Amino acid sequence: GARGQEQVLRGLGQLGLPINPLIRPCASIDEVEATYQGLLSQRHDLPYEIDGLVIKVDELDMQQRLGATARAPRWAVAWKFPAMQATTVIKAVEFQVGRTGAITPVAHLRPVDVNGVQVRRATLHNGDEIRRKDLRLGDTVLVQRAGDVIPEVVKVVAELRTGKEAAIVFPCHCPEC
Repeated sequence: GARGQEQVLRGLGQLGLPINPLIRPCASIDEVEATYQGLLSQRHDLPYEIDGLVIKVDELDMQQRLGATARAPRWAVAWKFPAMQATTVIKAVEFQVGRTGAITPVAHLRPVDVNGVQVRRATLHNGDEIRRKDLRLGDTVLVQRAGDVIPEVVKVVAELRTGKEAAIVFPCHCPEC
């Protein structure tokens, strides 16, 4: 039987199942770092999007001994790439009512390309987040695409303010009813 996860995966590949050709065994943390940097530099050339890599203990018996928490194995860890970012302008803010009744502000942005994707909207999370980041209508902002489906506003580019920016006013009543 296989002693390690790499052997299992290679065996599955020999049986005709698709496995990722980017799997790399690493003997040291320096090799892990080199693999991370290599993937980071070639991520735009891949035929699919990746947001990082997963580092795993290879030996199956060691995986068994390390076990797992309620949420994840102790023998694997995700090493995420930095999020893709770009600057754009907040044109408007829409307040969406979720199924639980929570109101989520969503910024409508001047369209901007972030790593090949046209970003037109970004979540502003909640009123506290708007106040904490001092976001205003008309602000030039830094947006990022991380693991989220809806991009987020990272921060205001305050030095580009003209004085014409307007406060974002959270609704006092439910915008749906």
